[in-house]
Amino acid sequence: MSTAVIEAPEREREPRVSPPALLFAPDRAMAAQARSGRVVWFFLFAWTCSILLGAALAYRVDARSATLKKLEQSGQLATMSERQIADETRGGERLAQVTSIAKGVVGVPLQLGLGCLSLLALSWFLQGRLKGSAVAPVASAALLPGALADLIDALSAYRHAVIPPDGVPLGPRTLTAIAGVLGRPLAGPWAKLGEAFDLYSLWSAILLSFGLAAAASLPKKRAVVGTLVAWLCFRLLTRVAAGG
Repeated sequence: MSTAVIEAPEREREPRVSPPALLFAPDRAMAAQARSGRVVWFFLFAWTCSILLGAALAYRVDARSATLKKLEQSGQLATMSERQIADETRGGERLAQVTSIAKGVVGVPLQLGLGCLSLLALSWFLQGRLKGSAVAPVASAALLPGALADLIDALSAYRHAVIPPDGVPLGPRTLTAIAGVLGRPLAGPWAKLGEAFDLYSLWSAILLSFGLAAAASLPKKRAVVGTLVAWLCFRLLTRVAAGG
């Protein structure tokens, strides 16, 4: 009596998507990322870079100059002892350190959540058919440009001897910062407008747009144009109109 051997069908291999492909060829790679379901590694990389930046800022913070300026403006400096000034300085530094580390810990999870919400809103507005399983993978891949920016800023922060609580310019991200590095600083309203154009944020929006096209079955042109218009309106509203 012969026995029939039933072979289980081979599982379809998940597409492998490399970070360089996502960053530099999103028109092809984001479609594979939307199908892959991978979230954790991109999220952990972005989260690690964000925490490193927060830790570098906390490690280099020095609040003495800022404390002396604040006490002088309030008229308290002449009546305070060196010990009181030192206590005020340590308090300012602790506050800045806690704030920097908290921003590093909370920032990336918040960005991932906002990315998911953006995909849902854009898909509805552009009349797409969004696949729920593709939302988090696309949003996590869109974190990569910001993660690179945080890593560059962390290295730049570590190279500073001291950093005041208000911060110092680190890696150039905006058109205003890049123009300053090139020796052609923007002035007046042009400087404020240039602050709205964060190139890493724009890079993330481009990744998100191609991911939206794949995840919501939208034409690439409609997804890219719709996402970039939404990004531009959001940046102008939060950075220029609101004075951010």
